[in-house]
Amino acid sequence: MQDIERQARKKGIKLERRGRCQFCGSNVEGGVFECFEVFIETGGRLAEIGLPPFMYADAHCLQHTEVHGDWNNNLHLARQYLTLEREVVWNYSKTPLLSRVMDDYKLARPDSRIPALPVLERGNLTVTDLIGLEQQELERVLESWARGVYRSYERFHPIAKAIGDLYLSKYEKESKEG
Repeated sequence: MQDIERQARKKGIKLERRGRCQFCGSNVEGGVFECFEVFIETGGRLAEIGLPPFMYADAHCLQHTEVHGDWNNNLHLARQYLTLEREVVWNYSKTPLLSRVMDDYKLARPDSRIPALPVLERGNLTVTDLIGLEQQELERVLESWARGVYRSYERFHPIAKAIGDLYLSKYEKESKEG
């Protein structure tokens, strides 16, 4: 995970250490830092029970775009398109392939970077809504969170679809034929 403080400094953003998370509004007392602590702890729990981390990471990253790289939203929204709409079963080996597609896409369309949405307009659920849930309920709320974040970026779905479809035509087609 990137150093959120370094990314925030590069963008001239002061990170809050008190109160709710300044980006997603999660119900924490230690600001964005506690929100990321909950993210890390909950991610460990998801791994323990065998849930893939991608839906989880994408939702959180899209809610905290200010502390990630400039093209971060494109990658995470494209992956959400692939997993939520196209039902691609994602694994770690696919992310570098999507990154390659992103590199080509950025060169061809440098003006297509997906910007941050207004703070607190990136879905109604946050990482703290997953705390203390049993596995079945956790899976349901996790998917609701991911879909809510994805819907909040609806006006940028054409970009995510373009990137995702490039990925599908280049990599998924090959794997099905091979």
